[in-house]
Amino acid sequence: MKSNRAGLKSVMTYRRVALMLAVLFCLFIGLAGLVSSMAREKQLEQALQQSFNLEQELITSMLSEALLRSDYVQVRKMLHDYFEKHPEYIAITLTSPNAFEIFSANRQGDSEKEFRSAKTQILVKNVNEGILELKKQDQVKTLEWLNHAGTVVVVVTVPLLFLALLVWVIVKKLGLDPLYFEAESQATSYEALFKQSKEAILILSESGDIEKMNPEALNLFHIQADRLPINLENLHMPESCLSVKEFVNTAREKGFCSDVVHLPARDLYLEVVASLMTVQGAQKIQFLLHDVSDVHRYKEKLESLSVELKNSLRTYQDLFNTVADGLVVRDVNGHFLMANQAFLSLLGYREEELIGTHCTKVCKDKNCERFAEILQGRTIVFKSTHTTRNGEKIPVEVNSTLVSFKGDTAVLSSVRDIRERLEKEEQLKQLMTVVENSNDGVLVTDVTGSIIAVNRAFCRISGYDEEDVLGKTPRMFQSGIHDRSFYQAMWNELAQYGQWQGEIWNRNKDGESYPEMLSIRALTDDAGTVYRYVGIFADLSNEKALEKKVLHLAQTDPLTGMANRVLFRDRLQQAIKHAQRHVTTLAVYSLGLDHFKKINDSLGHVIGDKILIEVAKRLKKCLRGEDSFCRHSGDEFTLMTYGGADAMDASTVATKILNAIRLPFIVDESELFLTASIGIALFPRDSSDDLGLMQKAENAMHQSKKNGRDCFCYFSREFSQQAEQALHLTNMLHKALEKEELQLYYQPQVDLESRAIIAAEALLRWHNDEMGWISPAQMIPIAEESGLILPIGQWVLEQVAQQIRSHYETNKEWLPIAVNISVKQFITDDFIEMVMKIIDAQAIPARCLELELTESLMLADVELAVKKMGELHTLGVPLALDDFGTGYTSLAYLKRFPVNKIKLDRAFVTDIHHSKGDAALAKSLVAFTREMEFELIAEGIEEEIQGEYLKAMGFRYGQGYLYSRPLPKEEFSKLFTNQMLTA
Repeated sequence: MKSNRAGLKSVMTYRRVALMLAVLFCLFIGLAGLVSSMAREKQLEQALQQSFNLEQELITSMLSEALLRSDYVQVRKMLHDYFEKHPEYIAITLTSPNAFEIFSANRQGDSEKEFRSAKTQILVKNVNEGILELKKQDQVKTLEWLNHAGTVVVVVTVPLLFLALLVWVIVKKLGLDPLYFEAESQATSYEALFKQSKEAILILSESGDIEKMNPEALNLFHIQADRLPINLENLHMPESCLSVKEFVNTAREKGFCSDVVHLPARDLYLEVVASLMTVQGAQKIQFLLHDVSDVHRYKEKLESLSVELKNSLRTYQDLFNTVADGLVVRDVNGHFLMANQAFLSLLGYREEELIGTHCTKVCKDKNCERFAEILQGRTIVFKSTHTTRNGEKIPVEVNSTLVSFKGDTAVLSSVRDIRERLEKEEQLKQLMTVVENSNDGVLVTDVTGSIIAVNRAFCRISGYDEEDVLGKTPRMFQSGIHDRSFYQAMWNELAQYGQWQGEIWNRNKDGESYPEMLSIRALTDDAGTVYRYVGIFADLSNEKALEKKVLHLAQTDPLTGMANRVLFRDRLQQAIKHAQRHVTTLAVYSLGLDHFKKINDSLGHVIGDKILIEVAKRLKKCLRGEDSFCRHSGDEFTLMTYGGADAMDASTVATKILNAIRLPFIVDESELFLTASIGIALFPRDSSDDLGLMQKAENAMHQSKKNGRDCFCYFSREFSQQAEQALHLTNMLHKALEKEELQLYYQPQVDLESRAIIAAEALLRWHNDEMGWISPAQMIPIAEESGLILPIGQWVLEQVAQQIRSHYETNKEWLPIAVNISVKQFITDDFIEMVMKIIDAQAIPARCLELELTESLMLADVELAVKKMGELHTLGVPLALDDFGTGYTSLAYLKRFPVNKIKLDRAFVTDIHHSKGDAALAKSLVAFTREMEFELIAEGIEEEIQGEYLKAMGFRYGQGYLYSRPLPKEEFSKLFTNQMLTA
């Protein structure tokens, strides 16, 4: 029994011990949980406070630059945006150092949650720029139950404690612990601020290694994130490493420090703010970098401006003392503050005698005290009398204006001695009274030409002030338009008659020339001696401009800028007169754009106007400089060409215009296509007056529209047939060489005395099986226009060279034969080479192949003509000037051309025995050629009396039907042979 009781007692004792152990275990668990929770709450409190401190630094850094510029609008905007984005802040207030409220915002907070508050100064370069007050509410409620943890442990049973422990573990595993969630939230918030901050942020270990940099810092130092960690010393020059270490040590010891550093490589000045922080239980150093380069440069610029200001003040002081006029500064009450040497010398005072005294000491005039007007910002100028130290009264001109002097408002007055000027004004008072109010400019000079007076109208017209011109001569107004002879004639007339009047161009102060009607009269005294010159002039600029504008509006189309119908008619009338005098033709074209109305209707008149402007540009490119055109009306244009305007030329011009219109029009990045219809009328065939030509051309244009548009049509069917015939001739001429339809005829050139054949001229003839003989007047222009003149010209030279060789082999005598050369043939690069090859191929002397050149050929390009003719002359090829007198060759040009022979055109030979002018020209030409050692030959001799006249004048050679018509080579050979037999 005792044994059982002892065992039971032992068991009970064990149970009590186990129960006590269980209770103690539960208490231990509860206390451990309480201690752990309190530790976590303290750690959270530290994290929240540290995050709050960092946010203060970021906000302070964010506001520093704007506060430095006093840009309170930007400050308020940044604080407002920050307050709206962070609902945990329940109050933000910013006040200036003088207690002026810059920004204030509040919102209702949760009364069950804790809040934090801070009040800090915003220091920029150790200067207080403002006081920032923040109030922020924590996002979790205080864990009140932890304050009664002992009671909970005593009251709650062990199973509930184990259940609570289990729930706590689960909550922690799922991340639902409010303490843990708040810490994570704060860490996330800081990380977001770290990455999004516009300021560079570096996180350093205690040893100075950079462990983390935000994107702005990586970009600032051009470092890739994968290079981290990196020592801070690597970002500086070696010589600055010591200062970097000292800065880090200061931050580690004091927990906070700041400095401004310079990065030479980027030319940046950075304000570095260092502070200690704890990250996951480890102590780190945060660097906040703020770019203060602009502030630094502003400071440097301010220092530079300060130096410039000092220099300027010194310069102004020198100018103040050296200016010729007296200068004096007075306060608003009239007391002298400063005076320059000119003012003191004028009145005879020393500076110490005048400074501090009232202005009435030297001036009793009420004008001297007109401060009310000056204080309103007005500048007043008046004449007054100043009293010198000796009591002398001096007339002066005072110019007063408002200035700032040593920070106070003052009056600056310039005082000019006008005694000499008043004397001159008195002398001219009567004259100036009369002319002062005149609208015409008046200028008075002394006998030497020096200007002594001008009126207001002169200043208004010329732009010069009176002071600008007094003492100077009118030569300063010369525009450069008139030469020396103009002014010499003006002064000669002025000296002879005492007056001159006429239109003259002068130059105003701005350098612009303007026309004026000027009248100059010399004033004389009783003895008749000139002592003054008075010029009166009126500005003609408005009249000239109006005339020009009226003329322009009257003669041009406002849209295209080309001639209008009025100006075109005038030009056409002049062209008709020219054509009548020179017995030539001209062509008038009427052009209408096809379906242009559709463009206006669909795309609008703006697009239509752009197309009309482009059409005008294309038409201008299609015509020569001497031709003319106008916008007739709407979408119709009228054009005119003159000089050789036959069917072929008109067709060519019309085709060129049609091709130009067919090109695409690019308008507002759109491509449009257009065609035109053209009607053509010719003078004098279709009409002899301008209106008739324009009307008939327009009728022909309407006919071309009826014919299908995009074509041209002549007014008459007959002229259209001529154009078709010209095109047909062109086609046939292409085959003429192949079919051997071209022939050479030879006309002899004879000695007028003996009538012996001394040379011949080769003339081209064309016989077609279909059309018969075709005249050279038709054939040659077609050949030149089509380009066939080159192969035809070469063929002619080859045939003539063969004839020269054949003539020699038959008669044992070299006979020179002349060949007409076309302009297009002469200007080719290989012309001389071709001629020499032909001469060499037939082994004939170069002197036997004579080249006849027209005046128009040589004048087309004088330098090229002289060069090529010189080369031919050097090679021994003789050159003749054909059709002399019909062109525009001057004797000066003729001396430059190395020609051997001059041929007087038949137009001057026909009436030489009737016309004194033709005879005089022929005699002059004989004298000129004799002096220049040129051969002279007359063309177109058909009558014996013509030959006798020419022979009597001194002509030795001639050519014409009187001696022989052009003959085929066989007949020409017989003629030459018969001459030899009868000789």
